[in-house]
Amino acid sequence: MNGLILVGGYSRRMGVDKSQLLYHSKPQWEYLLDVLSNFGPTYLSCRDEQRYLFGPTPLLIDSFEVGPLGGIGSAFFTQPLSSWLVVACDMPLVNQQTLEYLVANRDENQPATVFRHPTTGLLEPLVGIWEPTAEKWLKEAMYQGDFSPMKLLKKMGVEGLTCPDERWLQNINTRAEWNKLMNSA
Repeated sequence: MNGLILVGGYSRRMGVDKSQLLYHSKPQWEYLLDVLSNFGPTYLSCRDEQRYLFGPTPLLIDSFEVGPLGGIGSAFFTQPLSSWLVVACDMPLVNQQTLEYLVANRDENQPATVFRHPTTGLLEPLVGIWEPTAEKWLKEAMYQGDFSPMKLLKKMGVEGLTCPDERWLQNINTRAEWNKLMNSA
């Protein structure tokens, strides 16, 4: 299983690159790289113009730039027989325990293993394990111009795991959300 950290967004609402924000005394991409590397070879999915931000870290250039699904698709199109443990860089409360829980409850017979948000009931596609069988679904969705990972999970019939800690799924997209999280720590 490979790790994939999605850092290719434009961070327009945040105003600065979210992968560079400090949550754990280091840039978020470095923190996630440390955590995901415990599970296998790990790559950053980024846009070509971002490559200078990450030094010698293994990169997968997002050749589609259509959001997170493009990053996941680029990974599969590069290594279609691999499973991908995917985490978005704007989820700062994902930690070792989060990923251990996900891996321990992985269903390799499903195209993906993801969490179902305990409050909203929605599937969280950007903290999950995407299996090789998801590739055909990804290709079809992208060919049809449907770039919603959540819709794709529904189409694939993924049920989602009960998430034991709702904070793991907290997504930080704005300066106000960042300030609130930092002030509560």
